[in-house]
Amino acid sequence: MNKQIIAIEVPGNFDFQECLWFLDRNFDDCMHKVDADRVIKVIEIEGKQLLVSVAFYEGQLQIEVLLGNLELPGVEKLKEFITDWFDLEKDMESFYRLLKNDERLAYMITSYSGLRLIGIPNLFEAICWAIIGQQINLTFAYKLKRRLVEKYGICVPFNGVNYYVFPGFEILATLCADDLKEMQFSRSKAEYLIIIAKAFANGEISKDKLLALPDLSARQKALNNIKGIGVWTANYALMKSLKEHSCIPYGDAGLLNSLLNHNIITDKKQHTEIQTFFKDYPRWESYMVFYLWRSLSKKE
Repeated sequence: MNKQIIAIEVPGNFDFQECLWFLDRNFDDCMHKVDADRVIKVIEIEGKQLLVSVAFYEGQLQIEVLLGNLELPGVEKLKEFITDWFDLEKDMESFYRLLKNDERLAYMITSYSGLRLIGIPNLFEAICWAIIGQQINLTFAYKLKRRLVEKYGICVPFNGVNYYVFPGFEILATLCADDLKEMQFSRSKAEYLIIIAKAFANGEISKDKLLALPDLSARQKALNNIKGIGVWTANYALMKSLKEHSCIPYGDAGLLNSLLNHNIITDKKQHTEIQTFFKDYPRWESYMVFYLWRSLSKKE
């Protein structure tokens, strides 16, 4: 059978290796596998699971369909997913100009050059991941996610390796808290995940509904109205799934530590100073947060 390969042109200020490193970081993420110079992931297109690899070759992203059959109407949807995942439509020039003006952060232009805000296009997955990761270290958070996904997600085996689709909200909405407590979820997290799954299942919330709202404030409010979704979770999900420009997850431990590391604040309670700092990055607040998070991880 002929290989199905789709090419996507990439913009300037894009570095696939930098993005690839971020997708790995030595964490056990069950939603994709970084293998040499490519990332392999299951993507759902028109209700079908496609296993694809994404690599960089001669100035293009090369998407190869490893498993599944992609019909012509789905090609554009696959390209849209990859473009969204790697935030390829963003012009980074103005952000780098802003960084250049701050001597504390100017090093990021070269150290993280071409890093894009790697997204989580599935809004339900983004919200669940935000809740799973709260108040625990990342290593344990990835373990919890793997347990959840392996039990309730869709498994796509290929060449002796299992790849997964995140569980649908329809599945999680049928669970009880004890089902998740068996996996070492706290009762509160288990209950929140189920409440949120039910909110998606009954149509109370969806990505399309959020996109139809007039502005960021309205989207934040819509999410905050659902039990279990606080300010931090809403901002994280909107940043990662809807690519909102101006999401600042105030109180985030990693963000605060990075601000301290860069001498932007001297105390984690300096809320006014934090707000003042982000005013220098209008419509780039989410990227600034992402790059500050990136600074906490060191390449070996």
